[in-house]
Amino acid sequence: MKRIRSLDGIRAVAIILVLISHVSGGIHSPITHNKFFVILGNGNLGVNIFFAISGYLITKLLLFERQKTGRISLKDFYVRRVLRIFPVFYLYILVVILLKVFFIPRLFENYTMIVVAALYLWNYAHLFNLHINATNRNDLQLFGHFWSLSLEEQFYLIWPITLIKLNSFTLKKTLVIILLIMPVIRVATYFFMPGSRGQINMMLQTGSSSIFMGCLGALIENTDFFNKKIVGIINNTKLIWGLAIFLFILSPLLSLYFKGSYYVTIGNALETVCIIILLFWCVYVPSKVAWFLNSKIMVEIGILSYSLYIWQQLFLRGHVKLWFNRFPQNIFLVFIVAAISYYLVEKPILKLKKKFVKI
Repeated sequence: MKRIRSLDGIRAVAIILVLISHVSGGIHSPITHNKFFVILGNGNLGVNIFFAISGYLITKLLLFERQKTGRISLKDFYVRRVLRIFPVFYLYILVVILLKVFFIPRLFENYTMIVVAALYLWNYAHLFNLHINATNRNDLQLFGHFWSLSLEEQFYLIWPITLIKLNSFTLKKTLVIILLIMPVIRVATYFFMPGSRGQINMMLQTGSSSIFMGCLGALIENTDFFNKKIVGIINNTKLIWGLAIFLFILSPLLSLYFKGSYYVTIGNALETVCIIILLFWCVYVPSKVAWFLNSKIMVEIGILSYSLYIWQQLFLRGHVKLWFNRFPQNIFLVFIVAAISYYLVEKPILKLKKKFVKI
């Protein structure tokens, strides 16, 4: 399947939002604690953009595989996912352990949290009381970003099988129902599971709207509905800019002022719809924004986005203050380490994926 236009640039936007969010949290200055940085460093939005891309791309690739070969190979799918995600993920964990053992004994204290992170259960770590029993705040900081990777892995376990078992109509109907009831589940979780309130955006049953919206986007992409409705929407310039202003400016401000009463109820759902429409706009409609997303620097940042996401926590969110996680050198260091990680680890291993791609 051909490389999808603008996708790397969209990934770059997502990771930039996450990086600004995390680095601004470590700078104790009034400059970074204001409404401007709430908008500029909207890390939660960045993760949801990643989720939407993941759901969209995974579904699109699986549909393309079935179209070309007549079937979807679960074995090949999971091998590809392992090769894509596991090496850098577990390398990060190994490096953190080695740093503690040989260089920085106070880096973290609770090894149990590493086990939970390594098993892709971080988004449910609160159910094991690990967040409550953490003896060192840095334990949470070092592995806190693994909640999103845990959610994605859980999604990968169920989605390909669901795609194989259900026909297209039933699949779309199921996704619509999931997207409609998820805000209800979020509200119910808030009231009936108060211990999970801090993880509402993280758990599969409450925080996966954007990834399932990406799946739905891929399923409707080549349908009459898409050609009649979505194409008209993404070609309406005023509407697109209105959605962009809402997504990147108004919605974060609404979350700031109204908090969970907005985001838990309708905010997340509204943002999810905006993300998929804007994703289609970037992919299909030529514009200066699309040109920028396809620029060399944005594509390069997008290519590095996974490594950047993995390693940034060590440099940008460390509670133990060390020279490598102090601003501004931490910004440069995370890009250097991410580039080394990508070109020496990710890229060589990704070449093995070709053996498990039959399309």
